[in-house]
Amino acid sequence: MAKENKQDRLVRLMKDNVAEHIMELKALEANPNCKELDIERWVQMVLRSCLGYSATNGYSILAQEQKGKHRPDLVVYKQDKPLFVLEIKKLGFDLNKSDFRCGKVQLQEYLFSLGKIPYGFLCNGYEWKLYDFNNPNGIIEILSFDLRNDEDKLDTSKKFVEDICYDFVDIHEASYTNKEWAEFAKEATAFSPESLSRAILSSNVIKLISKEIRGEHEYKVCSDVLFQKVYDLLANGLDDSLKDFNDVKKAEFQKFIKSQMKASRKGKKKSSSQSNEDCALSNISQSSNENISIQTQLKEDEVA
Repeated sequence: MAKENKQDRLVRLMKDNVAEHIMELKALEANPNCKELDIERWVQMVLRSCLGYSATNGYSILAQEQKGKHRPDLVVYKQDKPLFVLEIKKLGFDLNKSDFRCGKVQLQEYLFSLGKIPYGFLCNGYEWKLYDFNNPNGIIEILSFDLRNDEDKLDTSKKFVEDICYDFVDIHEASYTNKEWAEFAKEATAFSPESLSRAILSSNVIKLISKEIRGEHEYKVCSDVLFQKVYDLLANGLDDSLKDFNDVKKAEFQKFIKSQMKASRKGKKKSSSQSNEDCALSNISQSSNENISIQTQLKEDEVA
């Protein structure tokens, strides 16, 4: 049996409570009179009973009774210090609207009014989005997940609830305390469209693409032309650049990507294995030299 890690332990401890709260959310979903305040109260319960932001752990959650400008829905504190803010929307509200309409600008105002707190959430009950507002590259979404399945329905099956728990682990009190959110922010910045585009259009990557094309098609590529072609592909996207980019083409690309990822993993394993083998040979050689040295010393002692 595999040893339980910290994530697994948190999931085990929270899964019963998460299952219960998913059932509560289903009840709210079925209620035509469900209001934003109902979702706000539900989120508070999830924060306390599932995510570790409880009074027992030294946290308090302040709900603003009077709504208005610079008054966030929920603020999580520890020892009177505000840690992050949650802007709650009605169940199913579209969080992908413009920054102003979805509440992101509003959330930023709340954070600055409380002393430039970096982290803020947007939540509509189903979707949870965590943002870093102090990122030097501007506001960046560092985590997001949806409590619904692929059919946009709340699923209370044991397997799906467990998957949700692993999403919740990332915003758990333990994750915040261990400064993992800062690492998530670094990852989100590194994988941002701008960062990836610049990496792909770097001279080193273009050289590798040129080498790959030459090996595949036996054609020597002009670097200037290749730069432009790669840029056009990024600017237009696969949908516009590839003829008949349908579900079949997408599946072919996914299959190709998986094969390349598999090849990459094999290369890493081979490299690691070779490194371990070299290390073992080095140790054997060192041990052999030490034995020879000892034997030589013994012979010299006998002669003496």
